[in-house]
Amino acid sequence: MNNNTRKLVEKTQLKDTLQQEFDFSLEQRIERYLELKPHRIIPNSHFASVSAECHLLYRDAHYYGTISLTQAVAEALVKFLCTVNSWKPDKVFEKNLKQLEKRGKIAGELKTEFSKIWKRRDDYHHLNLQIEQDRQKLEILAKEKLACLKQIEEELFAFSTNNGKLVPKFPKYWDQKDGKVPVYLRLD
Repeated sequence: MNNNTRKLVEKTQLKDTLQQEFDFSLEQRIERYLELKPHRIIPNSHFASVSAECHLLYRDAHYYGTISLTQAVAEALVKFLCTVNSWKPDKVFEKNLKQLEKRGKIAGELKTEFSKIWKRRDDYHHLNLQIEQDRQKLEILAKEKLACLKQIEEELFAFSTNNGKLVPKFPKYWDQKDGKVPVYLRLD
């Protein structure tokens, strides 16, 4: 068998394998996505597409990725909040979180949600031995952390509409110029 034929066979086999995996997991993926849909519209910031990816990872049962990326987005959000509220973020997540609450920039409930996401962050970031390995428990953990992120985004990036215009609850968290707000849509 020559190289071209071998590549064609490998490609066909891979296509069949991927199609079977997709067909087998489709219903579960739909259920996971529908049970935890992302906040529909957020500011078009550096963390917007990454936040959307957290939901796709969870949908596709990539739980380690969901956990780690959700923690990274939480860290980015906290730094973003510090910066937008005119102070340089500390390198320590917990210090930033404490300052945000102390200065009245987030409520205690949001601080709790951020803390739930951050719990055991170093274990997952560094893949320490004590990270969860049971798939069912991982799914629950990933779902919990992602649900916290959704709740945070729903509060920070809450909005209403007025005559077809987006009206942010907290305008300073949206990059508004000339009466326009660039957004990241997650409407699928």
